[in-house]
Amino acid sequence: MLELIQYFSKGDDYQNVLTAYRNGIKEQLIAGLNHSARTLFIASLFQDEPTSQFIVTHNLHQAQKLYDDLVEWVGEEHVYLYPVNELISSEIATASPELRGQRIQVLNQLMEGKRKIVIAPLAGVRRFLPPVEVWKKAQHQFTVGQDIHIEEMQTTLLYLGYERVEMIESQGEYSIRGGIIDIFPATEENPIRIELFDTEVESIRYFDIGTQRSVQSLPKVTIGPQ
Repeated sequence: MLELIQYFSKGDDYQNVLTAYRNGIKEQLIAGLNHSARTLFIASLFQDEPTSQFIVTHNLHQAQKLYDDLVEWVGEEHVYLYPVNELISSEIATASPELRGQRIQVLNQLMEGKRKIVIAPLAGVRRFLPPVEVWKKAQHQFTVGQDIHIEEMQTTLLYLGYERVEMIESQGEYSIRGGIIDIFPATEENPIRIELFDTEVESIRYFDIGTQRSVQSLPKVTIGPQ
């Protein structure tokens, strides 16, 4: 596919667009591209320009299709989908922890400043989002060996939008039992267990919600908003 991108990027029409962009012409009308050619154009531009791209589609279906195609061209690590349903009523009625987790993951990736392609339906552009600095301050890191106080941590988790339960069953929940704190962020496939020795973090690990068995130990973890 890289060879095809390189071949496409040598075309006169593409080079004219690229040259105009590099000369400061930020608004250009590009017409006549079918679906495959449009995807190839975006992939070529991503290869040639050291900047991120933000692409807006008419609806979520088109956004998903373009995402699937671009993943094949530039790799999953470079393409992110910000999924939002077109109707507010539909969004409320079919609120999905998975889609919420995807949106949070995109916002976290945007904070890193790495070059990427973000695709969003028009409804996603209309959503109000917190300023970048507010989002950054809402990221809380916990490290093995760190001293924390359960009361302060509970306040933090409530502020981030987590709901306290007796035992977690789904994303967005947390529980505290003695020196054991379980948290299930929307961006994770497995919940996180933080074990304390007095006020010191003794261990951090992913665990299976069904068996309660450890899946992976972690030296640190970052918990963000829901």
